[in-house]
Amino acid sequence: MRMIDRKMEIDILATRRPAPSLFARLRTTAAKLVRAWQNRRVINRLNELDDHRLFDMGLCRNDVQEIRSASFFSDAGLHLTIAARERARRHLRSGRLD
Repeated sequence: MRMIDRKMEIDILATRRPAPSLFARLRTTAAKLVRAWQNRRVINRLNELDDHRLFDMGLCRNDVQEIRSASFFSDAGLHLTIAARERARRHLRSGRLD
């Protein structure tokens, strides 16, 4: 057996972790629920803003409506960030600054 084979065996053994305990899984699930609930509160607050303020953030009303109709556990921040970046990229390509 070569040295590289032994190193790989050690790496494989080192990366194995014990299964998370019931408490750890419950804590993770609770944290996901709290984060999803907080995201929904922020989305509802974004929905109360007028179109000009949303546009200042790089968003439009449709972006907010899409994420409101998405699943409860979907990552609202990621969706809105991608939407804003895509819109900015399209505006830069077209040369418009409206």
